Amino acid sequence: MNERIDSNVSQRIPGWGSEEAVRKESHVARFLEREYRAALERGWTLEALGISTTSGPTWEETPELIETHYDERPEFFDSFLDRRFRAYTMAYYGEDAAAVKASGRTLEEAQEAKYDLICERAGIRGDEKILDIGCGFGAFERYLLSRYPDIEVIGITPSAVQYRHLQAALAKPETSGLDPRRFRVLPLDFDRLTDSEIAPGSLDLVISIGVLEQVLNMAALNRRIARFLKPGGRSFHHFIVSRMVIPQFLDASKTLIGDYFPGGRIWPFDEFSRHEDDLTCIGRWFVNGMNYWRTLDEWHRRFSANLERLAAHLDFERLRYWNDYFILCKACFLPADGALYGNGHYLFQKSS
Repeated sequence: MNERIDSNVSQRIPGWGSEEAVRKESHVARFLEREYRAALERGWTLEALGISTTSGPTWEETPELIETHYDERPEFFDSFLDRRFRAYTMAYYGEDAAAVKASGRTLEEAQEAKYDLICERAGIRGDEKILDIGCGFGAFERYLLSRYPDIEVIGITPSAVQYRHLQAALAKPETSGLDPRRFRVLPLDFDRLTDSEIAPGSLDLVISIGVLEQVLNMAALNRRIARFLKPGGRSFHHFIVSRMVIPQFLDASKTLIGDYFPGGRIWPFDEFSRHEDDLTCIGRWFVNGMNYWRTLDEWHRRFSANLERLAAHLDFERLRYWNDYFILCKACFLPADGALYGNGHYLFQKSS
């Protein structure tokens, strides 16, 4: 039976900087480095493993993922996310591991730098009509609306918690930074988007940030995106990838990934750019994983500093679950100084 506790929780959970947390992260990172190196040497391919990215549903287990991860209490996310955007994806500190380690950016500054980089690579001018798949708490929307007075954004999220947050924010644009004249949110999955909600061929840009770890059928995803893009329209995607095929990371049930991201998988960096039947890949970039390690490390530090306050909202087992999440996720990005496991950026264009 989970016991809700009001005090001393920080003494019972090995939070950020504790000897136990550091030892656990180091142990898991050493194990994963061996796994990554072995996968690199073996040179597995998706075809040889019988894994297809052109069949089946676009993604799977979205309801379970939302319930397990994204519909956590708002107090949880408030405890560690940056105060400016409330961004729940990698922040950007630098191009390589050395730059990341040397960076003096705060989390807030690094999240803004991430959005600067995305806008540069996506070629955003500031007059586009944009669809954000999986808009979360509206972090990217806050950035876009503050930078570009003529931009229009539609966000979609299947999370009831995120949708309620955004509806409340839209009711107070003067403090939330979300202008209802230029931003609207739809409470649904991208697969359920209909022509009545967004007209086919009406969008300049479709974007996703930290969503495609759930994708299963990449061909179907690009085909559906192309339907809503104007001729010459673009799509840009940011999500976690590995440099090589890691078989156990392609089936969430075989790793701890499934405990935190049901249905999640880590695709090899080269795979998504191969899907050009409906859109042409015109740019791709691998983002060093130390950027995510440093983001997670700062999230973990802030979460740990707020453990006593969070004990009023989450029970002990849930707090321990999230603490383990930060430790384990950091360990994924640490091996080889982030050179083997990081984020992929992909820019596609529809023919004109």
